[in-house]
Amino acid sequence: MTTEIELKYLVLGDNTQEKISQTLNHENIQFSYQEKQLANCYFDTPDLNLRHHDMGLRVRRNNNHIEQTIKTAGQVVGGLHSRPEYNVDIASERPILSLFPNEIWHEDQSPEHIQRELVALFDTNFKRCTWLITDKSGNVVELAYDQGEITSSDKKESIHELEFELVEGETSALFNLATLLFNVLALRPGIKSKAARGYALWRTEPALNQSQQAGYICEKRSDSIASAFTHGLSQGLTRLQKSIESYLMAPSLQTLVQVKAELATLRHGFWLFADYLSAEELLIRDGLSHFIHLLAWVDNAIHLQELTNKTGNYRKKLDFSQQLIEQLKIEKRRFPNNDDISQLLHSSRFNQLQLSILKLFLSRSQQQLTDPKVKDDSLIKFAQNKIKFSLRELNEQMNNLSTLQCHQYIALSKPLYRSSLTGTWLAGLFDNELRDKFRRPWLDLKQGITELHSLWIIQLQLEKLDNPPKKIVQWQNSKVEGLLIALNNTKSIAIAMPPYWHE
Repeated sequence: MTTEIELKYLVLGDNTQEKISQTLNHENIQFSYQEKQLANCYFDTPDLNLRHHDMGLRVRRNNNHIEQTIKTAGQVVGGLHSRPEYNVDIASERPILSLFPNEIWHEDQSPEHIQRELVALFDTNFKRCTWLITDKSGNVVELAYDQGEITSSDKKESIHELEFELVEGETSALFNLATLLFNVLALRPGIKSKAARGYALWRTEPALNQSQQAGYICEKRSDSIASAFTHGLSQGLTRLQKSIESYLMAPSLQTLVQVKAELATLRHGFWLFADYLSAEELLIRDGLSHFIHLLAWVDNAIHLQELTNKTGNYRKKLDFSQQLIEQLKIEKRRFPNNDDISQLLHSSRFNQLQLSILKLFLSRSQQQLTDPKVKDDSLIKFAQNKIKFSLRELNEQMNNLSTLQCHQYIALSKPLYRSSLTGTWLAGLFDNELRDKFRRPWLDLKQGITELHSLWIIQLQLEKLDNPPKKIVQWQNSKVEGLLIALNNTKSIAIAMPPYWHE
């Protein structure tokens, strides 16, 4: 048995092989190079027994050499894959499960039954270019670039994948090599293996559903404060990379909003746990802020899309003024396009940010295994204080006036969002029923302010027109007045809700 420790990246662009060799030569890095054509067939039972146990079975042919491999449950964090695997040479292209060790099977699995039921599901066929690299510290890394396709029946998906596998030495060697190649290749972390992509192709799985990512980060009350943050890094990075993949599979403003939201959630964790982090670790927060600011336009773009969409809630009213519609479309065209966003998500700086979060997660995980002091703090007390503090800012602003106006509610959107992020991190530690009851009017308030923002954009664009249509002006004013009445009522309910975080 061996345990793979490797980084996986998906590659955007051409001439990858040439760029890698040129970079290694330029940096005077020693390597040996080879190419081979690999044909792989993946097997499972019709009811996906292996898949349900997080196992993957393949038969690989390389010229006249045939090998069967089974990979068992492992861990994937931020593109770093660690999975035990078992390799056995065989004479035919049909796997023989009895050649694998008996201890790999779960109690509810019968290898004899699985053997009888095995069927071929999909193939991965690709050319593999391999650089076996030895760095100055003696670490050995195998860098492999795979280019080909996954096929299942009549469905296909291309493979452009870069793998950094540690052969000997320290994991840092993987990170150092990846950082070097970030500067010459457009990459993004590969969170799904070829097998996972093949299963998705075989089952014709839809694009990732972002609602599945909704939930709370900290839910284990027995965790220490340090381990809660470390767990949050792993979960936050995974959620971010899933949202990125979702956007690139089917680009839309809605999925890009989710990318920005996951960046904000990660950054908020660095604010919440700042007292437990070093100055160097807190620098990651600045990197997250940089990309959040680059995507700050997305919120306005969502509102403009809704206003200019023919099926939007307000479009029929706005059709009274073609000039207003054209003005809104001009504003919309000022935003970056999908190609610009793709380049950003594959950029060196963005990859380095994600790698920094991964490295922090790994170092803190190792530290918590060896340092007993991390278990001394009370996570529940910490969460109570942070939730109470996040709501204090909101309550102070809302209690100053019995009713708020349009600009005051829009100004409240930022502290309200920050408070919701605190809840995303910590609210899962408390009673579900009390928490959900408390959050309901606050979420209604958040949704109402979003609608108010759309009406505010209409007002700004109307003010730019020489002769704004009176009918639309009156309608806009009426909608704002009605929404403010509803928001003020919801505000009164929200601030009167009893705290759910008191024990």
